[in-house]
Amino acid sequence: MLYDRPYMQKPFSTQDKSVVEILIVVLIVCFLVNSIVGIFSSTINNFIFENLYFSAGAISSFLLWTLFTYSFFHDGPFHLIFNLLGLYFIGRAVESDIGKTNFIYLLIIGSALGAFFWLTFNNSGQFLLGSSSMVMACLSIYCLKQPDNPITLLLFFVLPCKVKPRWILIGVLSIEVYGFLFNEISSSSDIAHSAHLGGLLAGGLVFYFLRQGKNFPSFVFDTSKSMFSSKKSGSSTVDNSDFKINFSSTSELQKEVDRILDKINESGFGSLTSKEKVTLDKAKSLLRN
Repeated sequence: MLYDRPYMQKPFSTQDKSVVEILIVVLIVCFLVNSIVGIFSSTINNFIFENLYFSAGAISSFLLWTLFTYSFFHDGPFHLIFNLLGLYFIGRAVESDIGKTNFIYLLIIGSALGAFFWLTFNNSGQFLLGSSSMVMACLSIYCLKQPDNPITLLLFFVLPCKVKPRWILIGVLSIEVYGFLFNEISSSSDIAHSAHLGGLLAGGLVFYFLRQGKNFPSFVFDTSKSMFSSKKSGSSTVDNSDFKINFSSTSELQKEVDRILDKINESGFGSLTSKEKVTLDKAKSLLRN
């Protein structure tokens, strides 16, 4: 039935594990492995450093995967914890809103743009690591999609404070620009403000792309053709949204509701047509009985 589906029971869950849940586990595992390896094997530790962290040297050696793998490693537990909190509280909301496929692209673009921005101003032996650019991409698109929807923050982790997301974005952007101009460029800080700015830009670009009514393509393995085929996220071979639904037939209604919920799971609630929203609303009362 309608409310038996996992992602209708929990606001931020999906049929399977969400991308955020999987990413959090991966980040924790990578941190633990890297920390343990650093104690027992300097050889493996150097291998990880040279082949998975991002740097000018890695790019000159054509280690292009480091544009993304650097995001899986962190410089200390506090660095990891802050990024995990950002992914958990912001990333889940964004993934639920835009869908799994679009969210994965957001993370990839955020990681890549963060690395490119950082490389432009840091190319003399430094290295980059951490998933902050991904978190900034999530923060950016979240604030842009609902700028005036107040959220409650705990100031100093104690005092509740209501603030509009637009002011959060303006504040974070101001802090990052200041840190970039007066700390990173002068090498007086190890914080990669340029990577953060790249992540914020990535969120803005993805927001603009999705606002045009577009979705990023998803790739599925088509066993009938024995090759990879692509499809637009949130679309299917047959568009059933214009079909008339017989609300007196429980099986037919259930089939249409399942299709709509699968679409929400993949591309977010915003991808629904007005007819699909009406159908889902009517089905709430009918399928509960």
